[in-house]
Amino acid sequence: MATETSPVPEPTGTPSKRKTSKRVVTKSHAFWYHFCQFSLYVGIKLFFRIKYINSKNVPKNGPTLLVSNHQSFLDPPAIGCGYFRMTNFLARKTLFKFKPFGKLIDSVDAIPLDQEGLGFQGVRETLRRLKNNEAVLIFPEGSRSFDGELAPFTSGYAAMAVKTNACIVPVAIAGAFEAFPRTQKFPSPFKRRVKVEYGEQLSPEFLKTKSEEEVNALVVAKINEMYERNRPQRGASKS
Repeated sequence: MATETSPVPEPTGTPSKRKTSKRVVTKSHAFWYHFCQFSLYVGIKLFFRIKYINSKNVPKNGPTLLVSNHQSFLDPPAIGCGYFRMTNFLARKTLFKFKPFGKLIDSVDAIPLDQEGLGFQGVRETLRRLKNNEAVLIFPEGSRSFDGELAPFTSGYAAMAVKTNACIVPVAIAGAFEAFPRTQKFPSPFKRRVKVEYGEQLSPEFLKTKSEEEVNALVVAKINEMYERNRPQRGASKS
């Protein structure tokens, strides 16, 4: 489930009016997803001593857009294992080229996003799944952090939330950069404890009263606040 994401393109205009059938999640697919989720949770808990904070803030149903900072390949599984609900996540299209890995992340609801093109297909599929009352995890920074700090967010996700009547849940992950920075090919288990905090949701009614820029500013501020509260302190113990 480890991925590199791409910034969410601004959903201006409709690239296609083609009708798409409703996505149906079968019992076998749900079983496979939760099997992978549990397996990853055990590994992350064992090797990175992950701590989840306020996971109850993630709604159990209804269209939900989780918006997070992006530190590491660990982010999608670490965030998605903090609650029982199935979650879709955006992944760059090139990750699907290696068929075994592509089939694996596709089986746990990854949505391919074209970084080189306009990304309309990925946006369309994201909208489709939100309209299907599903949850989607996105990383508006686009790529993993180079230094652990937050990079600028693209604000297109706010329009997607309004268009699909979805709530937004800000998420902050801390410690993942120290455990698996982009400069390393492999993670460093036990180096730092990974923490994930889920903020209070921004309701669809509230989002409709704000501009994209205002929503983005609120989300970034909340993620920054949670991140600063949970980030590893230099010189501190690895707890």
